[in-house]
Amino acid sequence: MTGDERHPDISAVYEADSGDSDPIIALMRRYVPGNTGVFAIAVCTTILHQLLTLVPPYLLGVTLDAFFTGQRTTLSLVLVPHAWIPSGTRGQFGLIAGLFVATALATALTQAVQVVTFRWFQQSILHDLRTDAYDATQRLDMAFFETEATGNVMSVLNNDVNQLQEFLLGGLRQSIESTTLLVGLLAFMIGLHWQLTLFSMSFLPVMLGLVYVYQRAIEPRYDERRSAVGELNTHVQNAIGGIETIKTFSTERRESAQHRSHSRAFWEADWRAAKLSGLFYSTRRLLTEVMSLTIVVVGGWWALFGPPLVFSSPLSAGLFVTFLFYGRRLVQESSQIGDLVDTYTDARASTKRVFGLLHYPSRISGSDEAEQLEHVDGRVEYRDVSFTYPGADSPTLECVTFEAEPGEFVGLVGPTGAGKSTVLKLLLRLYDTDEGTITIDGTDVSMTTVGSLRGAIGYVSQDPFLFGGTVRENIAYSDPNADERRVVEAAKRANAHEFIRDLPDGYDTAVGERGVKLSGGQRQRIAIARALLKDPPILILDEATSHVDNQTELLIQESLSDLSASRTTFVIAHQLSTVREADRLLVLRDGRIVESGYHEELVERDGLYASLWEVHTGETTELPEQLRPHGE
Repeated sequence: MTGDERHPDISAVYEADSGDSDPIIALMRRYVPGNTGVFAIAVCTTILHQLLTLVPPYLLGVTLDAFFTGQRTTLSLVLVPHAWIPSGTRGQFGLIAGLFVATALATALTQAVQVVTFRWFQQSILHDLRTDAYDATQRLDMAFFETEATGNVMSVLNNDVNQLQEFLLGGLRQSIESTTLLVGLLAFMIGLHWQLTLFSMSFLPVMLGLVYVYQRAIEPRYDERRSAVGELNTHVQNAIGGIETIKTFSTERRESAQHRSHSRAFWEADWRAAKLSGLFYSTRRLLTEVMSLTIVVVGGWWALFGPPLVFSSPLSAGLFVTFLFYGRRLVQESSQIGDLVDTYTDARASTKRVFGLLHYPSRISGSDEAEQLEHVDGRVEYRDVSFTYPGADSPTLECVTFEAEPGEFVGLVGPTGAGKSTVLKLLLRLYDTDEGTITIDGTDVSMTTVGSLRGAIGYVSQDPFLFGGTVRENIAYSDPNADERRVVEAAKRANAHEFIRDLPDGYDTAVGERGVKLSGGQRQRIAIARALLKDPPILILDEATSHVDNQTELLIQESLSDLSASRTTFVIAHQLSTVREADRLLVLRDGRIVESGYHEELVERDGLYASLWEVHTGETTELPEQLRPHGE
């Protein structure tokens, strides 16, 4: 990747499965096939349950006509054969009462099955979605995490996935319910009295038009709200992570002001969406009441005085009551379309962000011909390697060439920003080179599997991360099944065993979040032990002594001679005493290797390394010209 290739924003990455433009459809196509059986049961019981809720109003109309007319009702019971309907009022009442009870029991049973199966379906999909989203973050390269705020990623993994939980449990089920009811109501109403049904449907186009306009207007507002909450989460996470710095610089008020600013931005984005929603819901409610009142007035006139206008079909009292229930239900379900659109649009915005994470391009991946690195000796070669960070204006490395033999101890030194850490990040394939090749035992690292490559390398950074478990768990991170002997041996080789033994619970002492209960030097030595447990043929120490005291530095230096004896070791150091005994030193400046050799040889050359050594030993009190930034 060249420097002008910037990583896209999460929300801009979405690309639906199979070319679908709608993310919800892509979501369903991706995750429903693994849950087809339970989803089918959930849908069928939902449909049956909703259809059963239409039976009681029908039976009520039948009952009224049976009592008021004193004869077999004019509403033929479609639930039982016509010949089974008693002619007497008492017989009809008994039959209808039995149907009421049977309907109630069936409704309760289908509702229970519906709730259980939909919950199972929802949790199964959410489990798969959460797992896929988390796995996606693990496969992404370092450039993503350097350009995308952590809070924004957490917002996707938490807020957006939770929004989809609401949609799957509420919105999806409600959409099936509403669709079933609308179709069922129209079928019942047309079968009972098509002319009154036609009149009742006259308001539907207006309602659907209102919903369409609302959906087009609300979606960008939901996108704004999602973005704002991501920025708010990012600020909160940064503030909590940097609480020590905030307190030592007494910047609590400034941080609080920034938090208020982010919170207000979210509030304003939410308010813009809420205002539009409020206008829509109030308009919808008004339209719903007008539709209901119109059905009552026209239906009542029809039942009392006969068909109005061009209509001709009569309307009995029982049928009118049934239509009052159905008409009101039709209006309510029509108005629920707005709620569905609201939930759907919000879920759509969340799905775009989740799928954006799932589809985020990873530039660090093995080719189809990638091979496993096996039996690594540790011969490393860089040949004309150049690299520019994404978005950077100038290259970080240019034409870097060197070789390291198996078992060789190579030190990398140079001014800050010279590119030392970048050289070794390319070996780990945290990034890929723009030009040139890096090989291990003659194999191009870009043609190896990432897992086998990194499995052959132990890495210790200048600010090592410890997980919130025990000392033992952190040392054995690369191999959780490592026995006591291996853990203790790694700790001893890192000069960590003595202090670990003095901890309250020894190797079972909890280190706290990020190792907060340990000192910087203790964390560093545990990190070295963690790398050594792998027994890697290649070891990288990146500024491993930059944040430790003199005693710890000496302990780490003592370890280096032993550690580098059996493996190829790269050590980046500002403390030149750490790498003084290196077999070879590479001196970098402005992304290039400007000197190479062993300590005494480089000191005699009186070049950049000699200037660095003078500063290190205190032989000079002024910054040598070679170490001054260009332009000064």
